[in-house]
Amino acid sequence: MQISTDNSTTNSCYSFLSQSALVALESWAHWADRQRCLHAADARLACFGPGYLHWGVQSNWNYIAVMATLSAQPKVAEAGRWRRRALAALRYALATHATGTLAGNDGRQWGHSWISALGVERAMHGLRHLFESMGPELRRGLRRLLLSEAEWIYHDGRRQAERHGVIAGRWSADGKNVPESNIWCGAFLWRVACMYPQEPAAAAWRERAHQYLINGVSVPADENDHTRMAGKSVGERYAGANFFPRYALDHHGYLNVGYMAICLSNAAILHFDAKQHNFPRPETLDHHQDDLWRVLRRMVFRDGRLARIGGDSRVRYAYCQEYLLPALLYAADRFRDPHALALAEQQLGWSTKEAANRRDGSFYGGRVSWLARTNPHYHTRLESDRAVVLAMLVNYLPLVDPPAPAVDDFEDSVEGGWCEVEHGAALHRSATRFASFSWRAYGLGQALCVPPRHSDLAEWSRNLCPVVRFLGDHHPDGLPHRRLQGYTIASFPGGFVTCGSIMEGADVKVDEGAFCTDQASADLAFAALPDGHTCVVLQRVTAAADRRGVLAELKGLHLNVPNDWFNGHRRKFIAAKGALELAAPASRDETIALDGDWVNVDDTLGVALCRGLGDRLVIDRSAQARGGVYRSLAVEEICCGHRERPAPVDPAETLLDVGFAVLAGATAEQTAQCSVERLTLAKPDLRGLRVAGFDGKTYAVVANFGSHDTPAELFGRSVPLPAGTAAVVSDTGWMSGDNDGARHSWRAASRKRCPSP
Repeated sequence: MQISTDNSTTNSCYSFLSQSALVALESWAHWADRQRCLHAADARLACFGPGYLHWGVQSNWNYIAVMATLSAQPKVAEAGRWRRRALAALRYALATHATGTLAGNDGRQWGHSWISALGVERAMHGLRHLFESMGPELRRGLRRLLLSEAEWIYHDGRRQAERHGVIAGRWSADGKNVPESNIWCGAFLWRVACMYPQEPAAAAWRERAHQYLINGVSVPADENDHTRMAGKSVGERYAGANFFPRYALDHHGYLNVGYMAICLSNAAILHFDAKQHNFPRPETLDHHQDDLWRVLRRMVFRDGRLARIGGDSRVRYAYCQEYLLPALLYAADRFRDPHALALAEQQLGWSTKEAANRRDGSFYGGRVSWLARTNPHYHTRLESDRAVVLAMLVNYLPLVDPPAPAVDDFEDSVEGGWCEVEHGAALHRSATRFASFSWRAYGLGQALCVPPRHSDLAEWSRNLCPVVRFLGDHHPDGLPHRRLQGYTIASFPGGFVTCGSIMEGADVKVDEGAFCTDQASADLAFAALPDGHTCVVLQRVTAAADRRGVLAELKGLHLNVPNDWFNGHRRKFIAAKGALELAAPASRDETIALDGDWVNVDDTLGVALCRGLGDRLVIDRSAQARGGVYRSLAVEEICCGHRERPAPVDPAETLLDVGFAVLAGATAEQTAQCSVERLTLAKPDLRGLRVAGFDGKTYAVVANFGSHDTPAELFGRSVPLPAGTAAVVSDTGWMSGDNDGARHSWRAASRKRCPSP
C-alpha cells in the first residue's frame, strides 16, 4: 500500500501503518520480556537490558516508551501487562538517577552528563500514556529528575570536562562538533520550561534553549546572519558552525550521513510533542532543518534506506537509520515534502520484514545473532532503537498534516549534484545512477555507483577504493593506519571528477617491537560521467621508495556486493565464461576466478576492466559477514590485482595499476560490449582511459598522479592537468572544468597536503 494524501483515504493509510508497527512491537515485547533485569534491592524495579551507562540507560528509556505506547492501544491484548512493565522500568530509571536513592546495575547512578537527557527526550512521546497510572510518588520522582537535568544542562552542561555550555565546531577532531546534543539539550530545556512554567529558572531555560538550537544545524554564514528569532539575531547567539556550508557533517571524524538524520530526528521529537501537548514551539527549533533535509533527502534511497556516502562505523541499517523515521514524519508535516510519507512507509516495510524473519520476536536476532550472544548491552540498545521509532510512528503519525500529493517521481525530485569541497565529498544522482565519492569517509576513501532503485547493492566500507594492508595492520576498515594526503574535486552538469592520494601503512607496529610507517601511496581518480550510467576509476598503489615492507593484503577495484536477507541471500554474477549464482552465507572463505575482464551483477550493475593489461577479475568470498565493524552484512567483493597472503615489497614497487568502468543500470550484454581502453600518455605519472558512454559519446578520463603540472593531448586538444587533478573530456569538445569556477578557485590550496581537520 502506498501513502495517499487524499483526505478520504489518509486515515485508513495511517491506520494500516500504525497497525503494522503495532504487530511488530507486540511480538518484540514478548522477546523483550526475557531481557529484563530486576533490581537486587527492590523487585518492583526492573530495567530492559543490563542498564549500564550510557547507552544501557537510553535503552531502558526507549523500552519505557514502547511499553507505555502498547499499554494505550485498545486492540493490544495484554495492555495491562505492558503498562506494568513500563512502570517497573520507570521506577528503575527514577530510583537510579542522581536524584534517586539507589545505584544502577553497574553500581553507579546515571544522569548529569552530556547524553543523559537524550533517553528522556526519546521517551516522552510514550511516557504521556503513563501519567494517569503513575501515582504521586512517581510523579514527584519524574519532576525531580526533569528539573535536576535542566539545571545541570543550564549551569554545567558540558560535552567535555574543559568545555562548558553551548559549543560548536565543524571538525570532529577539535572536540566541538556537537550538533545533535545541542539540539536535544535545547529541546529538553524548552520542554521542561513548558511543563513547569512556574519554576523561577524557566525563562532562563528558554533562552538557553534558543542558544542550543541555533547552534545545532549551524553553518559559517550564521555568524553574520541578522535574522531575528525570539528577540535576538542568529549572529548574536552564534557559537560556531557544526556543519559545512553545504551541510556536510564531520561527526565521529567522517562524513556522517547518519547523524545528519539524527539532528533532524531530535527536532522532530519536540515538534510533535509540542503539537501533542499544545505547548509553544521555540522559534529556533527549525533553524536550518529544512536546508539540511533538502540535502539529506538526496542521500535517501526510494525504499527509505540511507545512502551512507561517507560510510558507517556501526551496524548497517540500524541506529541512525532508525531515527530517519521520525525525521520523515517531520519533513512531511513541517516542510510539506510530498514524498516523505511514502519513504516512511517503505522504511517501515523492510524494517518490520526483517523482524518477521525471526520467530523469537527480536528485530536483529538473525542478522547479528552473534552480537546477541557476545554483547547483550549493545544488542539490546540496537533492539530498543528500532522499537522506539516504531512507537514514535504510532504516536506521531496521527499528528501529521499530510502534504499535497507529489506531482513528480521521487527520483526526479532528487536528481542533481551536491559537492562539499572542503570536506572532500561529491555526489550526483539521476533516475539511472547514484554516484558519490568521499575522501573523508569512515576509514578514508569510499565511492558508490549503483542503480538508485537497487539500494541493496550499496555497501560502504572502502567501496571502489583499493584495500592495502601491511604486516601489523589488523584494521580491515583502514583505521588507523591510513592518512589522507590531498585531493581535488570538480563538479559539472551531470557528474563530477575527483583525484587524490592516501598514505597506506602509516604507524604500523609489528610483534615484537618492530615499527614501520608511510609504506605506500594509493593514488585514485573517480569520475561520474554525464551519461547517467558510467563511473570511471583509476587506481595506482606504489610502495615507498626508501624502505621495504611486507604486504598483508591487496584488493584492487574492490566493489562490495551485499548478499544478505535484503536481497534474498542470492546473487547472480554473469561473466565471460558464464553465469554463477552465489548463495549466502558462504560455506568457506574462497576466491573465485572469473577468467575475464568484465562481470555483471543481477543484470543491473556491471564492471568492465581496461582491456589488455593482464589483470583478471575475482570474487572474494567470506564465510563470516563483514559489512562494517560489527559484521552486520554478508558481502561478496569483486576485485582485481588480488593478493591475500603476506609478501615482501620492494622499494618503489608498483603494487597496483588498474582502470575500470562501473556501469549502473547496465545489463550483462551491455557490460560485455563496454569498451574501456587505456590511453597512451607521454608522462609516466599520467593515467587515462577512453570509455564509450551510454549517451553515444566517447569520454576520456585522465589523472595526473605526479607532483608536476603537465598537459595531455585528448581528442586533438591540449588539456591542462595540474598535479593531483583529473579531467573528463568528450569527443564533442566538452571538458569537465569549463563550467566549474569553484574548481579553479581552490585548486592551488588543495594541491598542497590535505588540510588537517
